[in-house]
Amino acid sequence: MDTFLFLLGRTPELSVRELVSCQLEGKLLRDQIYQVERDAADEAALIEQFQQLGGSLKLLKVVGQFTNLAEEDLSKYVTAYLAQFDRPTFAVGELFRETFPKIQPTDVKQALKEQGISSRFIDAPREGLSAAVLLHQEVEELIVIRVSESQTLFAKTLAVQDIDDWTRRDREKPYADRKKGMLPPKVARMMVNIGLGELSKVSDAAPVVYDPFCGSGTVLMEAACLGATVIGSDLDQNSVAGSTANMDWLADTYQMDVDSTIFQADVTHVQADQLDQAPNLIITEPFLGKQKPTPHQLPNVFRGMEKLYLGAFRQWRHLLADNSIIVIIFPLSQDGKNNYSLESIIDKIATLGYTATSEPCLYHRPQAVIQRQIWTFKFKKP
Repeated sequence: MDTFLFLLGRTPELSVRELVSCQLEGKLLRDQIYQVERDAADEAALIEQFQQLGGSLKLLKVVGQFTNLAEEDLSKYVTAYLAQFDRPTFAVGELFRETFPKIQPTDVKQALKEQGISSRFIDAPREGLSAAVLLHQEVEELIVIRVSESQTLFAKTLAVQDIDDWTRRDREKPYADRKKGMLPPKVARMMVNIGLGELSKVSDAAPVVYDPFCGSGTVLMEAACLGATVIGSDLDQNSVAGSTANMDWLADTYQMDVDSTIFQADVTHVQADQLDQAPNLIITEPFLGKQKPTPHQLPNVFRGMEKLYLGAFRQWRHLLADNSIIVIIFPLSQDGKNNYSLESIIDKIATLGYTATSEPCLYHRPQAVIQRQIWTFKFKKP
């Protein structure tokens, strides 16, 4: 068995939830490193699976494990590893070694030269090269990881997140309304993967994803990229038109067939006959109120959202079959003095047939007044 490491994004808890949902069971090795064991023959499939994730930045393969390795031997091992390549271009990254001397690539280059091996290096930040660099250059990147006081891992980079692809869907789609606040595509992809994983536990049916607050269609786009049939609705006609344009753009840009239906509807009144087929997955970020409400406005903001959410959950009972899955964002605000959330409705919606399948994951940007809690529910008619 080979050991592979996923370097996680800014919200490790959510990234791990996504990995587990994608049947990548393993363990959290350190803060942002998740370890899985796989047969060597599974490497290509694992790389392909990695590219479907939203919350993992790099995929590494462990090529050396050492106990009580002396500092002076680190460069020797890096040199020995690179010596197997012909004229390598290399970079060295280090994780959890902030208090130790940096491995100098000039020393490695000189040691290779003494062995008759020509090489060049790319000077990298301490943690390693960015995805943007690795995508566009052929580089042998070796990451030295201090797992504990005595254990050191050497791992090579197998794959990196395709940042160009994520940027394309985020910034090049024809419609966006940044005044409303936008769900990042990577977070939408994680939510979709979590939903698909939860659905696969209870049903063999093909996924039909419904986003009743579709906005600019971010969830719909990420679900369609994974092959799901998608349905979207929104109260705002501009959002409906914009989402439709974005789905057309997705189909043209990626040369893919997209099975989508988008229409205007109030989430609390949408009817089953407005949907082409019954969804078995609701994945959505409802309206979260003003982007930057004042502390004085927060009580009213959350009262309004509680009414909206309860109305939505009540109406969804008429659209969903048993064992349908809901992945949804709840708002949360913590200002140090007062905390506002919608957790009070969890017991209320439980009486409607919605059962939380796990604790929520928190996602938020720095300094955000309204933070995001990502909840997952399973529906069964009471």
